[in-house]
Amino acid sequence: MNPVKSITQAYSQAPWRKQVKYIALSLLMVVFVALVAGVYLSVTARAATYGREILIMQTKIDDQELVIADMKTQLADITSATSMQKRASDLGFEPIEKGQAEYILVPGYIPRDELNLAPPPGPVTIVAASLPSGYTESLIDWVRQRLLLTVRFPEK
Repeated sequence: MNPVKSITQAYSQAPWRKQVKYIALSLLMVVFVALVAGVYLSVTARAATYGREILIMQTKIDDQELVIADMKTQLADITSATSMQKRASDLGFEPIEKGQAEYILVPGYIPRDELNLAPPPGPVTIVAASLPSGYTESLIDWVRQRLLLTVRFPEK
């Protein structure tokens, strides 16, 4: 028997072992693809659920905004001048003339001070803007000055 052939035959696998290896690799690939598909479906389902919840919340917000707008309209109708005048006359109130008003002095009442939000207008003064010398100095001047400070000349 040929020695090369016997060594090759000794290290070669049996045909059924090769088939088992291919089947195991195929099953491993199927499991991997199933895991990837499962993760993808899980993420997609979660995103769809959150999207649906957002749509439901947005619908609730829109409904509440409609209720608020309706209440604002009712408030505007109730506080309109004609509605207020009608309700006042139903309660027995009557409009008064300019001279019919009576003012009552309350002892101990301290009126509020007049509110001044801005200083009174006056002449405009122009202030000249000036920068410190450190901001107007060039880089070359700064380097030159630093070099002159570090180099000391001997005195005579």
